Amino acid sequence: MTTRIQWLTPLGLVMVAVVVLSAILGDIGGAGSGAGLANLIAALLFGLPAVVFLVRGALPEPVYVGLMLLMAASLLVAMRVVDPNGQVTGLFLAAAFAPLRRPRTVLAVVVLLGMLSFNVVQLRSGQTALGVIIATDAGAAFFFLVGALLRREREQREQIGALLRQLEVSREAERTAYIAGERTRMAREMHDVLAHTLSGLALHLEAARMLAGSTSPDPQLRDAVQRAHELSRAGLEESRRAVRALRGDSLPGPELIPSLIEQHRLASPAAASYTVSGEPAALPPDAALAVYRTVQEALSNIRKHAADASVEVRLQWGTASVDVTISDTGSKHPGTSAVPGYGLSGMAERAELAGGTVEAGPYGAGFRVCLSVPIAFPADDDGGPRVGFPAQQ
Repeated sequence: MTTRIQWLTPLGLVMVAVVVLSAILGDIGGAGSGAGLANLIAALLFGLPAVVFLVRGALPEPVYVGLMLLMAASLLVAMRVVDPNGQVTGLFLAAAFAPLRRPRTVLAVVVLLGMLSFNVVQLRSGQTALGVIIATDAGAAFFFLVGALLRREREQREQIGALLRQLEVSREAERTAYIAGERTRMAREMHDVLAHTLSGLALHLEAARMLAGSTSPDPQLRDAVQRAHELSRAGLEESRRAVRALRGDSLPGPELIPSLIEQHRLASPAAASYTVSGEPAALPPDAALAVYRTVQEALSNIRKHAADASVEVRLQWGTASVDVTISDTGSKHPGTSAVPGYGLSGMAERAELAGGTVEAGPYGAGFRVCLSVPIAFPADDDGGPRVGFPAQQ
């Protein structure tokens, strides 16, 4: 049973207070000695267990049995013996309480024994007609049924809540399965279209490299073919990494920036440097991927628009964030400097998903991209996967 106080609990507490006050303020009263003292003790022995019975919903079953016995003994025996003309509202309350807790059968038996004791006391007093006793017993039975209906309604409401939660979990699992299926399909398509194409290109470039080496061509041609072959192999590995990411494998992060620098050096004759400062830390997957993709996109943009520009990549680890800056010196040919395109919007989207920011714009004669993403420390982590990084390059 839930321990959450329902709207009926305050009403039950009010009724308990009414029973206790009616007994204390009745003809016998609650004096400090004699019948009044006995009446006061009986009223308290009913009221206190009744309050605990109502507000505590996770006690051991024997405790509830003991509480009901105290209520029955005080109300149905002691209070009626002391004050035969007392009210029977407490009997109705005890009958209504019995179905609300476990063990319900035992509690119902306790209430039934209390009712029988009440009947015996009333018959022996000679002051109550048999019809009144029957009416009282019928009233107690009615309140018992009311308590059972209230318990049933609460259980049904809890079952509906549990079914709704299960339905939401099922829908979430369905959405996750659908997304996973789409990612797998996209990975398969990328593998068939891109990876196969790059594999064929790598084979042809390998053949061209071997042919160039056997026919003594221009050294620049041999170097160009060699660089193209290495770039195709790097592109093939990158496409495989993208396919693995779509399939849910580990995502690339700052630990792979040196490989991006090497690829850039193969494709560009200009200098490219990479420096790391600060103490490397663990990043969430979104932040790690944002750093990697930002460097990748910035270097690709430089190769497209300013292939002869020198490049500097700086990765700085702070206490709360990691910053990466990619800057170039600008092309030696006017009008061919690196300019922002659709890749910049992709950088901004990744930075936003990681809770960071990205800035890009002219920098001297060249161009500069700056990304900053927060570091999620272990104490703030939600248990997701981590990406580790090597020491400074």
